[in-house]
Amino acid sequence: MPWSFDIRSALLVGALLTTIIGGLLLIVARGFPTSYRASMGWWVAGTLLLPASFVLLAARASLPTAVGVVAANTLIAASLAAYAFAIECFHGLPRRRARLGLLVAAVALASAVLAQVPDSAPARLGAIVPLLALLGGVFWNLYASPRSRGLARHILGAMLLLAAAILLDRAITMFLAPAQLTGDFSLNAVQVLSYAVGSVLPVLASFGFLLMCTERSQRDLQYAARVDFLTECYNRRAIEELGSRAIAAARRHGMPLAVLVIDIDHFKRINDELGHAAGDEALTAAVARIRSMLRSEDMLGRMGGEEFIVLMPNTDSAASIVAGERIRESFSARPLPVDGAERQVTLSVGAAVLAPADRHFSQLLVRADRAMYAAKNAGRNLVISDGMSGWEGGAGYPE
Repeated sequence: MPWSFDIRSALLVGALLTTIIGGLLLIVARGFPTSYRASMGWWVAGTLLLPASFVLLAARASLPTAVGVVAANTLIAASLAAYAFAIECFHGLPRRRARLGLLVAAVALASAVLAQVPDSAPARLGAIVPLLALLGGVFWNLYASPRSRGLARHILGAMLLLAAAILLDRAITMFLAPAQLTGDFSLNAVQVLSYAVGSVLPVLASFGFLLMCTERSQRDLQYAARVDFLTECYNRRAIEELGSRAIAAARRHGMPLAVLVIDIDHFKRINDELGHAAGDEALTAAVARIRSMLRSEDMLGRMGGEEFIVLMPNTDSAASIVAGERIRESFSARPLPVDGAERQVTLSVGAAVLAPADRHFSQLLVRADRAMYAAKNAGRNLVISDGMSGWEGGAGYPE
């Protein structure tokens, strides 16, 4: 029995699959954070526009030309514009609605001319070029952003390149072998690529987009598990893990390692006098100032409350004291902006360096913490270095 293939049936199957994947994306989108809703909403909109265009293309022989050609091509262009806007939202890129709208209008206009003059090569080209520009816009948005990471984007990128290759093949055939494009659905390689393969691409592209959302969601969860929500520096768990790794690296390479424990003096007064919102503002401003005083290789974490820790690789005792003084002076010399005003804030800083007796990071941290409390006991607004002298802080820990 000879093999046969019906392009109309392929278009209808593609319409069904695209509708299903669009509906599934609409359901799945509810499980993602609200920050994903806009991009997923636009992607679902683009996906659900395509089935109507596929049905119109399959039935165009029995429909008025204006419906079968103009409406179908315009829906495809609008779908690509929605995809481009979805990627802009996903990566936080500048919105280009006007530009996308002009490209959709160009496709509609060229299709209207093509409906009147079916054999017009310029009209066909006038519809294909804006479609290529829309595909190029989606591809550019996909890779241009610094936030574009992960392997899933390559699935979507491959589908976009394949769609562009199909359009280019159709444009080239238009000039080299126009007879292959005559008739409704003559069975040849160009028509099969254009309609049969093209109708399945949105399903694969949507799968790639969903994987992109899943990848980023996983990265966001990993980030949230390691970063303090308020100050966006490492949380205690993360800084302790990093500290253990830093100790192993320091011993492996024979390099010093220092730790600073920083506490904001009398921080409770800010909360009591100005409220907790002002206290949060003071913490974020303090973190920004501390960061500005650190090297790129230093790691800043929040131990809890107003207490912070700095891991300083390849730093000896003298250098750690210099770094601590630099941070302390940046606060004592300049007030901190809090609640629309400036407030004088000081720091108590304890420094400790890795010693042979430190088997765990917690031991190094305890010594730095004790040095910080020694600075508080000595009057605050000081930097004190632990000298492995066995200081026990007999006066107690002040608040």
